[in-house]
Amino acid sequence: MFALLAPTPSMTGCQGGKGRPATSSRDGSSSVGQPAPPLAGKTVDGTPLALQDLRGKVVLVNVWATWCKPCNIELPELARLHDQRSDAGFSVLGVSIDKRQLLHKVRNTMARHSLKFPMMFDPESRAIAGWEVSGYPTSILVGRDGTIRWRRNGMIELNDKELSRQLDSALAEPVP
Repeated sequence: MFALLAPTPSMTGCQGGKGRPATSSRDGSSSVGQPAPPLAGKTVDGTPLALQDLRGKVVLVNVWATWCKPCNIELPELARLHDQRSDAGFSVLGVSIDKRQLLHKVRNTMARHSLKFPMMFDPESRAIAGWEVSGYPTSILVGRDGTIRWRRNGMIELNDKELSRQLDSALAEPVP
């Protein structure tokens, strides 16, 4: 039933705090160690984009919304990580679940935080349907081989040590 409905703040809540890493899921579709589910849609500019397009990179899929305070707090850290580690084969892939009429807010937020990473716009939450997102922000680290390596249900902290360790490990893996 969840995949058929677009999440709203009342359905999912907006998680704050450091969150917790998730190592398993109910049906295994977005579990650590499993292949990442399909993720395809359009960017905020209407260009088609798929996670598969970034194959060979380490990708942090970050599901967020403009109305989510913790999401906005973590955006500068995500921008910093993307900018500092992109030469090593890392990319953040943002997925905004804001409603269609809030696209201008998504673009304004991207400009305000100087976000240079790709940003998918998913107002009906179709692209993330298989990712078991139940709150925002949610971040999932996908290795170069397309396997889920780590997951955080909650906010990425400034200089997040756990994420940094996971990134270092994932970036050390050879390109398949």
